[in-house]
Amino acid sequence: MKKMKLLALLVAGATLSPVTLAQTTLQYWTLLNGGDGARMKQLVDGFNASQGDYRIETTTLNWGEPFYTKLKTASAMGSGPDMATIHLSKISGLTQTQGLEPITAQAMQAAGYDSGKLFPLLWKQSNVDGKTYALPIDTHALVLYYNKSIAAKAGLLDEQGKLKPITSLAQFDAALKSVKDQGAMGLSMETSPMSYMPYRLWLSMITQQGGKTIENNKFVYGEAGQKAMEAMARWYADGYATKGLDYASSTTEFMTGKSAFMLNGVWEVPSVTDGMKGGRLGFEVGVASLPSFFNGVQAAWADSHALAIPNNKGKPISAEKMKGVARFATYINQHAITWAEGGHIPAYEPVVETKEFKEMPLLADYVSDTASHIVYDPDGWYSGAAGPLQATASKYFPAALTGQLPTEKALQMFERDAGKFMSRPAR
Repeated sequence: MKKMKLLALLVAGATLSPVTLAQTTLQYWTLLNGGDGARMKQLVDGFNASQGDYRIETTTLNWGEPFYTKLKTASAMGSGPDMATIHLSKISGLTQTQGLEPITAQAMQAAGYDSGKLFPLLWKQSNVDGKTYALPIDTHALVLYYNKSIAAKAGLLDEQGKLKPITSLAQFDAALKSVKDQGAMGLSMETSPMSYMPYRLWLSMITQQGGKTIENNKFVYGEAGQKAMEAMARWYADGYATKGLDYASSTTEFMTGKSAFMLNGVWEVPSVTDGMKGGRLGFEVGVASLPSFFNGVQAAWADSHALAIPNNKGKPISAEKMKGVARFATYINQHAITWAEGGHIPAYEPVVETKEFKEMPLLADYVSDTASHIVYDPDGWYSGAAGPLQATASKYFPAALTGQLPTEKALQMFERDAGKFMSRPAR
């Protein structure tokens, strides 16, 4: 009897092992936390349950430079993951240091990944020298939130209750003044030390003037950069915005109904939507694309999450695993409504055209004018999300806006410090 049972177990094992061995495990490192982390977990769980060929195992690490430092170090030792979440603003630096493996056309084709249905600017950013290094998930851009109650009293809304188009700096200045005349604060934006929002807005305003910030590792913003900085500083000098707010305080000022506008990223859409449910916020919020401050040109700072394959030293990814990464990216595209709940604009255009997406609160109000006019950080190993360039700007730009430094001096100090690492080789 015991022999028969043992034989039965061996037969069962022989039957099960091909199934077990056929499933390929993909190690996935991500920097997504909070609501984005929860939504990505939902997508990973959904993908794992939808098929039997691959299983994703996720490790969540701290956001920003700590994540990228650990990813680079592990990959250099051949112990990095099979795939990772990265920001498309980091593509330049990661490819300059050979930190990523190209994703082949064969892998994408085998996985049914259709790059032709992505927003063009995202796909362009994902490719370097004719090779694909990332599969984009979204765009998260700088947008303008507005308190409809305050804006209506100031005569800033149209007949549909939406913000009237703002196509010049003079129009935006006039809108802030009209709000102040109503007894409310005009604008909420972080300007405490180490704030990133002033840099992101500065970059947007330079692009709207037809300029660039950096070219061939040299600053070229010139008069456009000076004009942008002076315009922002004037809002604070004229009393249209509260000086020195940190990120949390700036969002609280707006969410408690004390200001008409908030300049922030689309990632605050879930908080705003939740606040309006059941009237808990006390007023209705609208979201518009970043205004055209100069020349009627639309341009807004943005970044994008994407899937990429680290270049693990001595351990190149197998063709089967690369296909699995592309299949997961395809699954995300097909289920991008889940990701859009975080306020992000999906990279996959067909989702944006669905009735379900268009009925999502607030998103449809900014998607069409934003996704096609985004501005990524300039190329360079020092650039991108939480990189040295942004960190250096965050030391001096807030001080310029709040009057602690003259705008020209702040830009000079920024150039001086940034120039020290811009002259170094990629690392």
